Amino acid sequence: MHKHISSNELWDKICHNLSFPNSPLGMHDFKHHDEFGQFKLTHYNTGYGIKYSYFVADFYQDTVLENKNSFNTHFLCFNTGKQIFMEDALKSKKVKLDADICWNGTMNEGHQSNSFYFKNQQSITHNITFDHTLFKEITLRDEKFKNLKSVYRGDYIDVNFNNHVNVKQKILLNEIINVSNLDTKLQMLYLESKLLDLVYTTFNAIETDTKKEEFYLNHKDIECLHKAKQILIENIKNPPSLKELSYKAAINEFKLKKGFKQLFNTTVYGFLQNYRLCEAKELLEHGEINIGEASALVGYKSISHFSKIFKEQFGITPVQIKKESKTRYTVDC
Repeated sequence: MHKHISSNELWDKICHNLSFPNSPLGMHDFKHHDEFGQFKLTHYNTGYGIKYSYFVADFYQDTVLENKNSFNTHFLCFNTGKQIFMEDALKSKKVKLDADICWNGTMNEGHQSNSFYFKNQQSITHNITFDHTLFKEITLRDEKFKNLKSVYRGDYIDVNFNNHVNVKQKILLNEIINVSNLDTKLQMLYLESKLLDLVYTTFNAIETDTKKEEFYLNHKDIECLHKAKQILIENIKNPPSLKELSYKAAINEFKLKKGFKQLFNTTVYGFLQNYRLCEAKELLEHGEINIGEASALVGYKSISHFSKIFKEQFGITPVQIKKESKTRYTVDC
């Protein structure tokens, strides 16, 4: 048996408290907790036609949330929690919304929906809404928006597949929800920059993510890859093999190689070499050591090989760096 929560019991109250869709500038939180579950809604209005909402919910029994829409809006929706179902109440048509999927679309005044949430499964969605004029300016001349894959089309709603949520989007979404830890004045600058980056990234992901097969990383994979990176940094002189690194980072070797490249835009050993050389350059510029000592400290046994790749990396030899160190000659990594 589902617990049914009507629109006037919940969403209407939220919209009233936030004066939505004409919500005040800045960030606002709405929390609710009763015997059926708990949820939190964080809402942010930029003031220039873009609004962001973060909804996280835990229900103690299967729950249906009713929503009656009273305004027109264009949206991006990211489901980063568990699978949920959305029903067009006017047509009794139910649509499955899988995890780690982004949709874009339009919802008009008069749309009525029921959202189905399963008990003891955390639901997390991020929504970005756009004023009509701004959305048209962004999409009018973009051919990608003329060939979208429709997920559902009703009388008052049009939902399209945008892309599987990729690594950069996940990182941006995570950075956005952590903005509450910042000072208020910094929040606006930080959050708005991340929102704009997310919008740009998402609209530009439409074509690429629908035309080619992507390698997707979940939150656990990303944590393991950051752990692998840290292991390399801590073992710069004697780095583990790929097999050893995958074991220590608790990720299989295939995901380690492919995921590392996708997340950090370099290979495992490409990162290691760059980090070693930057450390060596720092030692030569500011330390009282010779070239042989510097190369050995970062894990190179052959001075000639070290000098060769150092020159390829920085366009200057270790000997030149050492000679110019007294005049603080520096080359950016």
